[in-house]
Amino acid sequence: MRDTFRFPTTAAALGAVAVVVPLALTGCVAKDSAATTLAVTSTDTECNLDPTTAATGSVGFKVTNNGSKVTEFYVFEGSRVLGEVENIAPGVSGKLTVELVKPGTYEVACKPGMVGTGIRQTITVTGEEKTKNEAPADVEQAKKRYLAFVRQEVANLEAATVTFVDAIKRGDYDKARELFGPTRSYYERIEPVAESFSDLDPKIDMRWDDTADGTERFTGFHRIERYLWPPKADEIGDADGKVSPADAANAKKADTTEEIHKAADELLTNVRALKTEVDKPDFTFDTQLFVQGPKALIDEIAKTKVAGEEDRYSHTDLWDFAANVEGSQRLIGELQPIIKKRDPKLMETITKQFDEINAAIDKLREGTGYVSYDKVDEATRKALSAKIDALSATLSKVPAVVMSK
Repeated sequence: MRDTFRFPTTAAALGAVAVVVPLALTGCVAKDSAATTLAVTSTDTECNLDPTTAATGSVGFKVTNNGSKVTEFYVFEGSRVLGEVENIAPGVSGKLTVELVKPGTYEVACKPGMVGTGIRQTITVTGEEKTKNEAPADVEQAKKRYLAFVRQEVANLEAATVTFVDAIKRGDYDKARELFGPTRSYYERIEPVAESFSDLDPKIDMRWDDTADGTERFTGFHRIERYLWPPKADEIGDADGKVSPADAANAKKADTTEEIHKAADELLTNVRALKTEVDKPDFTFDTQLFVQGPKALIDEIAKTKVAGEEDRYSHTDLWDFAANVEGSQRLIGELQPIIKKRDPKLMETITKQFDEINAAIDKLREGTGYVSYDKVDEATRKALSAKIDALSATLSKVPAVVMSK
């Protein structure tokens, strides 16, 4: 914690949030300063680029959604996500600028419906290798402090996952159900960094929607969640937050003790692989991911959790909401001296809005955790949703403020 900013002791929950504008969440530079802009046309079945080549440096992407589903667009370097723009509604365009400083081949993906691995294409970048734009020195120092937090959270995640998996392997499912929410919290607090590992993130945190109705293997926390909280008849349906009929049918067929023990072992293996990656001395993440992280974490709630779809079997969504808010506050805590110096009124507004959300969430505590999300009435969800929307709008100002020199 830095200065007077209060790190959270509580959680967040919210109701329906409409998709409003595309959100460039990670890896892009602050300004649309690209020397080359590639036109991307996303449909429900295709991801077309024109041209498919660019010169090293800042490369822009204008993503037009000509499909019928909300889409996302990603730029990868190997298995790492360099940049993404989310929530591009049908008929709408989104912009993204990424620093591709090394010559070579990069993979990009459109993700109609915001599920699965997306429709992949490649682009070729030529020219001399360049250096990335430098961030202000105080931002780089804050980023180093945050890296230490990320490594500690992943270490905590590994330890908690060991205990969680042990409970499953011993057949102590009551204990496993008790540990499910708290264990996932470590992952949710650092989600923008964790999601930048495009190979590990789906293995750890994929949902049924990412399996293409079971054609891809269902793994990770939610695979185990489904076993611990088998879908009930009144929970099956096609609405948001419901368990789809295909999902429920697959659960009856595939959720055996043997398969869940296997999934638990795989989960621990993948969490340990994540720890190995972030513990590497040369591990780093894009500065834009850092400064946009506070908003990205808040938007995670709006993107995948508002209707209860994230934890649709257990209804432990409030644990995830809490962790996303806590992670966002942690990032703001590191940036607070910079924001306060350059725009003190913005810092006051951020602090006030986090306090309001925390106060609202405190009312949803129950015992050592939170009430089941399916017990949160619509009025309460909408009230929290409005607070989250307001905070997201305020946090959108943070990158420009902290990156100004």
